[in-house]
Amino acid sequence: MNIVHLISNKVWGGGERYVLDLCRRSEADGHSVAVLTRGREAVDKPFRDAGFTPGHLPLRGALDFFSPMVLARVLNRMEAPVVIHAHNFKDAYTAVRARRLMAEPSKVRVIVTRHLVKAAKDSAMERDLYKQLDAVIFVSEAARTAFLAGKPGCDEAKLHVVHNSIVAPTDVPREESADGDIRLLYLGRLSSEKGVDVLIDAMAMLSDLPLKLTIAGTGTAKYVLPLMRRCGNIGIDGRVHWAGSVDDVYASIASADIGVLPSVGTESFGLSVIEFMSQGVPVVASASGGPTEIITDGRDGVLVHPGDASSLAAGIRMLATDPALRSAMGETARATFRERFGYDVFFNKIMDVYAGNKAL
Repeated sequence: MNIVHLISNKVWGGGERYVLDLCRRSEADGHSVAVLTRGREAVDKPFRDAGFTPGHLPLRGALDFFSPMVLARVLNRMEAPVVIHAHNFKDAYTAVRARRLMAEPSKVRVIVTRHLVKAAKDSAMERDLYKQLDAVIFVSEAARTAFLAGKPGCDEAKLHVVHNSIVAPTDVPREESADGDIRLLYLGRLSSEKGVDVLIDAMAMLSDLPLKLTIAGTGTAKYVLPLMRRCGNIGIDGRVHWAGSVDDVYASIASADIGVLPSVGTESFGLSVIEFMSQGVPVVASASGGPTEIITDGRDGVLVHPGDASSLAAGIRMLATDPALRSAMGETARATFRERFGYDVFFNKIMDVYAGNKAL
């Protein structure tokens, strides 16, 4: 199979990592893989480092007529079957227009992954686009439900839920706490919808416990600096470490006892949840969107009310005060990851969508 990924984002993020992992696995399975980007170094470099040399197109969306012409010429030289995998609807315009310009359009399937929780647009142009796609992959049922709320007018049999996955290491040694503290870890962007302010309020409610919190991620000064000041004002600044961006996520997870995802917005999936689970670290997460599809509350993680510091504190307290529960829940989380979110499970479902074998 010839697989072409279209990536128009200007920066590296979870969606780009999703594509790189797919490229690696697809090539390892004997498929031919090509990546087309806008030529941004931040996006191109990880692909080059992995042995993939991206081609470049403007990829400017609905008003870009040059990119489809060039892409059509490339696709005409490829043997069937061909899959164009776009990662937003903007790039899907390029894909469907390129197919129309081909000498043999029937050899191409156009697939889009929807990485966001957002309603479909209901303009005539968007509705026409949705009908021309062969499949839309949603990273969670929450993302699919939100899309359908916009009444896209397309065949719902084309809409597939394939939960995200990661290629997780299996040999990262655990680092035990040197001073007996219980170590909490937040991984992700620092922005209002991620609820880091709620986590800080929860920490203030847990001052009787030997907790230390590491916040790994970056955000705007407008959001982060007031949170740092608040830590000082409520007397927890000595228990909160602002790690910034971390190069090795799994090394950070290896030194954590509990993962936290305190989102106040609806998570499209919650990639950090399965990162923690893959390493046997239990997670306390907001019960909104993707995490509710990943975690079985009380079995392989803890779900709490979004935006509620008291609920978040209670969830953390339950795990922090019961080492046996933490250990058991962590091992169950690891098993859940292997059985439901392992990369083989994900990849096989993606290939079924590529081939049009079945609805998921």
